[in-house]
Amino acid sequence: MKAAKPIRFAELKRILVINLAFIGDVILTTPAIRAVKEACPGAAITMLTVPLTAEVAEMNPFVDDVMMYDKKGKDKGLLGMFSVGRRLRRRNFDMAICMNFATRGAIVAFLAGIKIRLGYDAQHAGFFLTHKASAIRTTVQHETINHFGVLVPLGFATRNLSLVCEPPERAKRSFAQKAEKLALLACEYIAICPFGRHERRNLSEETVSGFLREFFADADAAKNRKVYLIGGKNDAQGLEVIARSTGSNRVQVIAGTLTLQELALFLEKADLLVTVDTGPAHIAQAVHCPTLDIFSTGDPRVWGPRGEYDIVIAEERDAETGLLPETDCIRSIPPERILQSVKWILQQSMQKR
Repeated sequence: MKAAKPIRFAELKRILVINLAFIGDVILTTPAIRAVKEACPGAAITMLTVPLTAEVAEMNPFVDDVMMYDKKGKDKGLLGMFSVGRRLRRRNFDMAICMNFATRGAIVAFLAGIKIRLGYDAQHAGFFLTHKASAIRTTVQHETINHFGVLVPLGFATRNLSLVCEPPERAKRSFAQKAEKLALLACEYIAICPFGRHERRNLSEETVSGFLREFFADADAAKNRKVYLIGGKNDAQGLEVIARSTGSNRVQVIAGTLTLQELALFLEKADLLVTVDTGPAHIAQAVHCPTLDIFSTGDPRVWGPRGEYDIVIAEERDAETGLLPETDCIRSIPPERILQSVKWILQQSMQKR
């Protein structure tokens, strides 16, 4: 059998990174993409994403261009897959890196005729790849480290595992306009994101309302801070219920008013984010916003924050299986426990400012 020709990184000019997952997945691939950029400094890196995360990919300083794969819209189904493949083929990519376990990315890279196709040997994707990485994970590691698994066959590596988001100038201008209109930056503030994609991960309205009442009753913690309730447009109604229940004019709902890039700028200036395991939690990490992350079904060892002033609240897992108790455990977290963690983060982080 003829030996495979060694890959000369310096000769790679156009690299495609395929990441068709969610906000957190795209942000947590940042160190892996940094490793590729360090090994191939002369290459232009394009990321193929879904529409939801295109804005997030644009904030990655190691990504030069972003293309969208609307797999639930105009690019849906087999015809859409072939259409995306044709678009990619015209770009003449030298290498594709498929960051997700799903087969779709590997198929699209194959249809695009990209000669070097690196990805996980999972869900039959290996058939479409030229370089396969094991999909078996034998230890529990943070997802930023897990993403390096796909790079093993080609040896990409970096010592810098930090996250970063750099919103473009147009986002800075639009955020400045919205901030002035809504008086977002008139005083110090914290943000709360109590709802995510999965209902079981959500904080109850009662828990958030209870925390806010205790927060405002604690002069040392609240000071003159405002509290902004953030989330998607569909969350606004539930957040308005919470805001009204506090009886305070220092609680404001801004769910659905900021783009993801504007949200990054907003969180960068916040004193603290209280959140469940969802996209804004990862954006906060990338802009170094102190975070209290409250977990339910997710594993904080994999998805949790890792900053100096970050805290995770989660139920204890079974020591042998790593599983959570068979309860709606996030509902059992009392407002007092949230307040205690918030006070610690504010005290510690504000001392360093």
